[in-house]
Amino acid sequence: MGTKRQISSQIPKAQIRKRFQEMRNALLPEEASERSVRVCRRIESLPLFQEAETIYFYYPIGNETDLLPLARRALKLGKKAAFPKTDGQEMEFFQVASVEEGFQEGRFHVMEPAGGLLLQEQEPLVLTPGIAFGKDGSRMGYGGGYYDRYFARFPRCLKVGACYGIQLAQGLPVGEHDVPMDAVVTEERVLWKEVALCCGLDAIYLRQKGI
Repeated sequence: MGTKRQISSQIPKAQIRKRFQEMRNALLPEEASERSVRVCRRIESLPLFQEAETIYFYYPIGNETDLLPLARRALKLGKKAAFPKTDGQEMEFFQVASVEEGFQEGRFHVMEPAGGLLLQEQEPLVLTPGIAFGKDGSRMGYGGGYYDRYFARFPRCLKVGACYGIQLAQGLPVGEHDVPMDAVVTEERVLWKEVALCCGLDAIYLRQKGI
């Protein structure tokens, strides 16, 4: 099972990102694929996925956890699936009808929807990538702040981080604009944000989901 790595408060964020990217990139393609399949299965088994009408995905780059099989499954189940597209400093999600076509390479060499309907729903399930995650819901992204700014605009999103167990860390540095996840899913387990850190409808929603 994955072991949470203790992060010293003295280590710069750039160094932490580099360390975790190197660990993820060291996975063989077949190992990354097998772990991704397990993450997909674990997410699909959750009531939050089964009950969601709209799910925001991401297009993986490198050895990121690949949720495209889960996006195909969501579309087959009749759910609305959307993928992100950046514009300047902002990011929006556009609905797609397929993950096999309708994408083009965008900024940062990430595949983005070439068209599609702009979705701005208030409470979608957002499956979120990252470099590292903590049990407390903390997330370290790539440094652009796109997801944090999006979550600030739509604070009622159900935010679920997707990663491998090797990306779990203890004591990630958190800034005032860093938005925590409601849950983090790895190939091994689901880590719910501790109830002490939840508030309002978030806590009620998570308890209803079986926490």
